[in-house]
Amino acid sequence: MRTGITALLALQAAICIAQGQRTEAPAASAAEQGQAASARQQGPLVLPDRRVTFRLYAPKASEVILSSELWKRTNYTEPLKKDEKGLWSLTVGPLAPGFYDYYFIVDGVSLPDPANGHIKPGRVTTQSELDVPGTEAGWEALRNVPHGEVRSIFYYSKSLNAVRRMQVYLPPGYETGRERYPVFYLLHGGGDTDDGWVAIGRANLIMDNLLADGKAKPMILVMPYQFTSPSGSAETAPFAKDLIEDVIPYVESTFRTLTGSANRGIGGLGIPSAGGQGSSILSEVGLQYFDKFDYVVFTSNGGAWDDTLAQHKEYGEVMSNPANVKRVKFFVGDGTNNNNFTRNKTFAENMKKRGYDVTFSVDDGIHGWHEFRRDFYEAAQKLFR
Repeated sequence: MRTGITALLALQAAICIAQGQRTEAPAASAAEQGQAASARQQGPLVLPDRRVTFRLYAPKASEVILSSELWKRTNYTEPLKKDEKGLWSLTVGPLAPGFYDYYFIVDGVSLPDPANGHIKPGRVTTQSELDVPGTEAGWEALRNVPHGEVRSIFYYSKSLNAVRRMQVYLPPGYETGRERYPVFYLLHGGGDTDDGWVAIGRANLIMDNLLADGKAKPMILVMPYQFTSPSGSAETAPFAKDLIEDVIPYVESTFRTLTGSANRGIGGLGIPSAGGQGSSILSEVGLQYFDKFDYVVFTSNGGAWDDTLAQHKEYGEVMSNPANVKRVKFFVGDGTNNNNFTRNKTFAENMKKRGYDVTFSVDDGIHGWHEFRRDFYEAAQKLFR
C-alpha cells in the first residue's frame, strides 16, 4: 500500500511540474498530444554498451538534476539537459552490471522517476530502481534457481506493548522438509524499514543464488523493524528488549530453527542510537548481548563501533573474555570511497589485535545499497561454517 501511495504522489508531482503555471495557449494537435504522451512515458534507457540515458518530461521546469549511487562519490549529482520538446536527458556510463537506485531533483524538489514503476520504498525517501544486466551481477540477479519464501509477519511485542512487523526469509525446501536452520538477524538502515533488505537489498535473491551455487549454508533470515516509537526514535534499549524477549522467542517457537549462540548471527546496517554510547544500535546490541550471537556482521554501516566503546566498564570484560575471543567471528565490509572507511578499517584491525577472527572485505564502493548488497553476499558465505 505504501508503495502505491508513493507512486501516486510521485505522479501528481510530475503532473504539477509538467503543467507549471497555466497560460492561454492554442490547443495541441492530436500528433502533438501523442508526442507529449510518449515523452512522459520515457523511463531510463539501458544501451547495449551499458551506458544509461535518464529522461524526464518536465517542460516547465528550469532545472533537473540526477542523484544516484552509480557514481562512486557520496552525494554526487549531475544536471540533465532539456530539448525543444521539454524532455530532459542525461547519458552516463558505461556502468558495471548491477542494481542501482536514483531520483530526480526538479527545481529543488526530490522525486522518484514517474516513468519508472520500480520503486525503492523507504522510511525517509522514496527512490527509483535501475537494473543494468550482465553476468557479473548474477549473484544478485533474479535467476532461474530454486527460490525461498519471504513472509511479512505481524507479531505482538510484549516489551513494547505494540503490534510489530518483521520480514522472514525461509530457504528453498523449507516447506517440504524437516531440517532445522541457523538464523541470521539482518538489520536495516536509518532511512529504511523492515522490508528494506528485500525491496532494495535483494537479500532473498542473494541467498537463493548462493545456495544454488553451493556457496552458503542454508539459513533463515529475520529482518525486524528497529524503530520503536511513532516519532521514529532509534533507542537501543527498547529495540534490544524487543529483539531478545519477543522476536527471537517468536522465531524459535514458530520456525524450525537451531538454537544457541553458535546458530545465531546478527548484522547488517546500523541506525545511529539516540542517547547511546556507541555508534549504532547494531553495535550496542551486539555488545550488550554478546552471549547470544557467534557471528557479527557490519555491512559498510558507518564505523561498526569505536574501540573506545569496548573500553567502557560494562563492556570491557565482555570484549576481553577469552571464551568470547575464541567464540565470536566478525565480518566487516566496506568501500574505500565510504566516508567511514578509515574508521571501519581501524575497528577491524583492533578486533584482530584482541585475537578475534575478523574478515575485512574491501572494494571501492561508497555508503550505499550497491555496497551493502556486496558486503552481505560476501558475509553470507562465511556464516555458520
